[in-house]
Amino acid sequence: MADEGQVSPLQPRSPGSTDEVAGATLNPDAAVFHPRQEERSTTNKMNLEKPEPSLVFGGGGHFLSKYGSQGQSDRATGKSTLRKRQPVATESGQPDRVNVQLNQLIVHAGMPERILQIVDENFDQLNVVNLITALHRLASISLASRKAALRRELRFRRLVTRLSDTVRKAEPSTLKPQDLSNAVWALTKLGIQNAILYNLLADRILLRMDDFKPVNLSMTLWAFARSGIYDEKLLAAASTEVKKQLDDFEPQQVANTAWAMAKCGYVDQELFERTAVHAMSALDTYQPMNFSMLVYAFALAHLPHQELFEEVAKRCTVQALKHSFTAPNVVSNLALAYSEAQVNVPELYETVAQVSIHVIHEFKPKQIVTLSESFSKAQVNHDALFRCLSKNVANNIEDYTKEELQDLFKAFEALGVSKSEIQRAVDGQENGGSAYTLRTFLLVVMLIALTFIVWRI
Repeated sequence: MADEGQVSPLQPRSPGSTDEVAGATLNPDAAVFHPRQEERSTTNKMNLEKPEPSLVFGGGGHFLSKYGSQGQSDRATGKSTLRKRQPVATESGQPDRVNVQLNQLIVHAGMPERILQIVDENFDQLNVVNLITALHRLASISLASRKAALRRELRFRRLVTRLSDTVRKAEPSTLKPQDLSNAVWALTKLGIQNAILYNLLADRILLRMDDFKPVNLSMTLWAFARSGIYDEKLLAAASTEVKKQLDDFEPQQVANTAWAMAKCGYVDQELFERTAVHAMSALDTYQPMNFSMLVYAFALAHLPHQELFEEVAKRCTVQALKHSFTAPNVVSNLALAYSEAQVNVPELYETVAQVSIHVIHEFKPKQIVTLSESFSKAQVNHDALFRCLSKNVANNIEDYTKEELQDLFKAFEALGVSKSEIQRAVDGQENGGSAYTLRTFLLVVMLIALTFIVWRI
C-alpha cells in the first residue's frame, strides 16, 4: 500500500483519433449518474451564491439560463421562429438573439430527429451554447437501443466535429464550468469516445478548475471515469479542488467522486481519508444508493476503511434497503464491497440476503452473479438465499450467458451449494434446442419433398 498521501501513477493519456467509435462500449462496471438529482440538492445553495450563468443545468435545470433575460422576453411574446440574424455577441457578453431562439427550439424538441433537423437547418449559426445544448438534449432523450444508430448519423457526426472545432478555437473564459461538465457528461452518455475532443475539454477544464463547484467536479470526474479516458493532470487538479470544497459536497456527489477516482486508479489516500471522515459525520443524510457506492469505491481503491464500513453496516437495515431505489444494485454493491475489502460484518450479509430474497424478481443476471460471487468470496453460505437464487436462475436460464453460468457454478461449488436445479435447466434448454433444430430440419426436408412432387406433377 502506498504511503499516506501518495498518489498511484497513471499512464499518460493517448493522443487518440478524431473518429468517433460507432460501436464503442463504456465501462460495464460504471455506476449510474443522475445529474438532475444532484442539481436539485444544490439548487437552493446555487441560487443564494448567484453562480456564473451556465448552459444546461444552471438556474435549476433551465437550458436557457445563459440567455435568461432574452429568453424570457421571447417567451413572453410567444414567438418561436428564427428572426433575421443580428450582430454577433457584443463585448458586454449579450448573446445573439438568433442563438437564443435556436436554444429554445432545441430545448423544446421532443424527439432526437427534430433536434438533428434544427441543427442541420441552422448549422452555420450554431454557437457553443447551442452545440452543447443539442448534445445534452440528445443524450437525455435518446433511447439506449438507438444510440449506436445515432452515432452513425451524419448530422450527429457533424455536430460532434463542430463542437470539437468550436472548443479548440474558443477563449477559455467563454466556457463556464457547467458548460464543460455538461459537455463531457453528454459525450459519455452518448458513448462518444473521441479522445481528441475529451483532451480538448480536459485542457479547458484545467484552466477553469478553480471555478468548479461540487456538482461540476463530481459530474466531470464521473464522465471521464465512465468513458475510460483518463487524464492524470485533470485528476490531480480535481483531487486538490475536491479537498478544498469537500465540506460542500452532497452525499451523491461524494459517492460519485470517490467512485470516479477509484475507477480511474487515481488513489489519493489523503482525499479518501478525508472523504471517509466527512461521510461518517453526515451518514444520516446518505441514501442507500449513496453509501453503497461509497463503500464500493473504497473497496475498488483497495482502501478498506474499517470504521466507515462498520458505520455503514449499522444503517443497512432490511427496511431501509428493501425500499431503496434500485435495491438489487444497492445490495449487490454492498456484498461486493464488503467481500472485496474483506471486512467481516455477519449482520450485513444477513440483511443483504433477506433483501435479495424479497426483491429477487428485480435482479438482472449480472447482479445475481455478483451477489453469488461476493458471498462465495466472503465464505458466507446462506441456505435460503442460494435456494432462491437457484430457483430464479433456473426459471430464467435463457437470460444467462455461458460465461455467467460458469461464474455461478464456481461460486456455488466454492460454498458446497448444489447446482443441480440450474444444471437441469441448462440441460433442458440444450435438449429443447436440439429438438427444435431436428424439427426444423425435418420440416425443411418435407417442404423440399413436397415441392419436388408438385413439380413432377
